[in-house]
Amino acid sequence: MLDTTSTCRWRAVRSVIVGLALTLASGVAIGQLAGEDAQFVAVEKEGSKAWNGGGPLDLKGRSAPLTLKVSNPLAADHGFSIDSMNVKEVIKPGEEKTISVPLENIDTAVSEHKAYCQLHPKHIAAALTVTR
Repeated sequence: MLDTTSTCRWRAVRSVIVGLALTLASGVAIGQLAGEDAQFVAVEKEGSKAWNGGGPLDLKGRSAPLTLKVSNPLAADHGFSIDSMNVKEVIKPGEEKTISVPLENIDTAVSEHKAYCQLHPKHIAAALTVTR
């Protein structure tokens, strides 16, 4: 028979597993659990700098601002702009920034929003695809 400590640990682990399974089944992304809707990371690919991240995002029934987590692990400042959401920031080396985008700032005529570096035009853009 299991002792009380083992039984309590098993119940705690089982609760966490069930909670994660229910959360994932409901369609909530892990990033949303942490409070952000999308993540972007400055990276270097084959000698070119780029923003990685973005992806699909459904705004149906949403009333809260969009939350973007942007990080720059590289050695230089990088711009982070999304014109169709009125976003323009500079992310310092090693910095992680949370950007809140009011829903009224999101251009509803655009479904694919390009995230790019306004400081270095040759950098590769990322995209955030929004549905309503």
